[in-house]
Amino acid sequence: MAPDGLAAELEELSLLLQRYVARHGHRMLQASGTLDDLYVSVNEARALLIDGAGGRAPPLDGWPDEAEVDAMLAARPPVAGPTGALAARFGLSAAQRRLLLAAAAPLLSVDLARLYTFAWADFAIKLPTVAFLCELVADDPRDVFDLRAQFHAEAPLVRGTLLELRDQAPWGAATPLSHRGVVVPETVLAALTGHEAPLPTTLGPFCRLHRAGEAPAREDVLLAPEVVTRLDELLARALGGRPRLLLIGPAGAGRRTAVAHLAAAHGRDVVVLDADRLAERPEEVDGQLGAVLREVRLRGAVLFVRFGNLIDRADAWAAVAARFQHRLEHFDGALVLAADHRAAPLHHTVSDLHELPLPPSTAGQQAQIWARELAAAGVTSEAEELSRRFSVTPGIIRMAVRDAVQHAHLTGAAPDAIPPEAISPFVRRRLDHALSEVAEPFSTRLDWADVVLPPDVEDALREIVMQARHRHRVFDEWGFGTKLSYGTGIGCLFSGPPGTGKTTMAGIIARSLGRELYRVDIARIVSKWVGETEKNLGRLFSEAERAQVILLFDEADSLFANRTEVKGANDRFANMEVNYLLQRMETYDGISILTTNMERAIDEAFKRRLRFRVHFPLPEDKERAELWRRLIPAATPVAPDLRFDELGRKFKISGGHIKNAVLRAAFHAADAGGPITFELLERAAKTETREMGRL
Repeated sequence: MAPDGLAAELEELSLLLQRYVARHGHRMLQASGTLDDLYVSVNEARALLIDGAGGRAPPLDGWPDEAEVDAMLAARPPVAGPTGALAARFGLSAAQRRLLLAAAAPLLSVDLARLYTFAWADFAIKLPTVAFLCELVADDPRDVFDLRAQFHAEAPLVRGTLLELRDQAPWGAATPLSHRGVVVPETVLAALTGHEAPLPTTLGPFCRLHRAGEAPAREDVLLAPEVVTRLDELLARALGGRPRLLLIGPAGAGRRTAVAHLAAAHGRDVVVLDADRLAERPEEVDGQLGAVLREVRLRGAVLFVRFGNLIDRADAWAAVAARFQHRLEHFDGALVLAADHRAAPLHHTVSDLHELPLPPSTAGQQAQIWARELAAAGVTSEAEELSRRFSVTPGIIRMAVRDAVQHAHLTGAAPDAIPPEAISPFVRRRLDHALSEVAEPFSTRLDWADVVLPPDVEDALREIVMQARHRHRVFDEWGFGTKLSYGTGIGCLFSGPPGTGKTTMAGIIARSLGRELYRVDIARIVSKWVGETEKNLGRLFSEAERAQVILLFDEADSLFANRTEVKGANDRFANMEVNYLLQRMETYDGISILTTNMERAIDEAFKRRLRFRVHFPLPEDKERAELWRRLIPAATPVAPDLRFDELGRKFKISGGHIKNAVLRAAFHAADAGGPITFELLERAAKTETREMGRL
């Protein structure tokens, strides 16, 4: 049953139908319910051309005339029906309200649908046309052409997608506006009947509805209390349409959760729009965005638009910017935008934007969030250690804990105690990055017990680990970050002859810190096209920051080479690449390790910007002997006396070559079916020395 207000409005529409029939009855003189209804009869032609010319058509027998119906319409009291609420939200005039109700009526009432068919006297037509609706609601027949303007693209009914126009011509031919069919979307029909329909399925891929009754609780809001208080103040003002808010912070910082919680306190739903996914089909943006805004207005909701990297991709943004501007600039409801960083394109798109930066969580705050999320999940783990390993958003922390607990249940492990190394993979899984396009992961199974280094070298390497572990405490909690505008990253240069353990130590450092190590593929970075190398470098550092990994530039002299005197275009462009790399290294906040066999080839400007410069010398006799001993696994069968001291003294080779010699001797021993003997090791060492060109 229709609500009282809607029933009253439909009663008024019934009177409009009576008036329509009285006004246009001469068109229906042949309507006898026979096959004559399917063509224009001679009687109708006569009525149109002769009897009705220059005056009113005679009324049908037993039907009230037009004047009588007008009197009944005038005598009706004002009706506060559902179209009134829609008119207020969409800024509709009285005529637009009537047109909307007239278009919706045959979809709301079977009886009215049959009466419409009778009125237009053509059972082949299934939708009311623009011309019919204009004639139906026009108080004066001369107003029909003015009413047609309400169906133009920029008219409120069409721009607000309260109505949809359909072509009805056969074979896909374009239908003139007057003869286009008019449809009212299901969600609008639901609003007219006092119900709320779910979001249309066509919006599902990029749009979600957060109902006020299902909003997150206060404890689910992970932003700092002072930020939540400020956001609440601004949102209360934005509910009036101004200002529009721009929340600046990384994905997972808790922007959407906070807005949903605060909007619910004001009794508002939140419609979340993913702009990047919407823009995947630029040709559909305008229509789909119009449908989204309709749903927001129907519910009196807050619109939350999330922008990812769309605004950073010039070509993709240019294809849709005008469409976003056209729709969002004229939206008069509560609007909240979210972006990862300050973005001028958004200010060019939407006026009156008020920025609210969300400061990144400090290591201490992240430790508190880790502790809270772990406790809520009933898990015992080392929150401090996890906060040292990763600098991530609260959203990633929550999802990583949830994923780790689910994995523990699936594998039968005890979910109440999960070590940090078991949670770390789930953090990395949530760190969305495309680093594999320009780098590849590198790892080692060795640890500090497997390396033999001079004491000063080992001390320098352990200091790198120490600074990496405590950098957030020093820079964030102790305030040293306020004294440095840049240069908070840890840059290291490992130099020395081949095989001295530079790359291996990079892997051991990454393992000690619980971080992934990515070795940069120089071939995929350097390009012959002007500007392309800089673009690849920019993507490399941006993705590395997002992925929370350590960057390894192996054979760094090929990329960090000395700048040369400009004697031609090639020199100028090569120097430009080095200059850009210098700037990007300074602003990189992560850990980077450069290895080289030719330290002199590295530009001095790079060396000044590196916090650690560690030289790996060739091992001495005792160090080589210890390497021979440590590189043989405990499970390997060996002869009683291997005389490692003699091997170390006799063969002056690096650790990498010692590793190769040990492995070569092991295969010979396996082939002989016996243990590794001193003779096998000595023969393998001689082979390695010969291949090095020293024997």
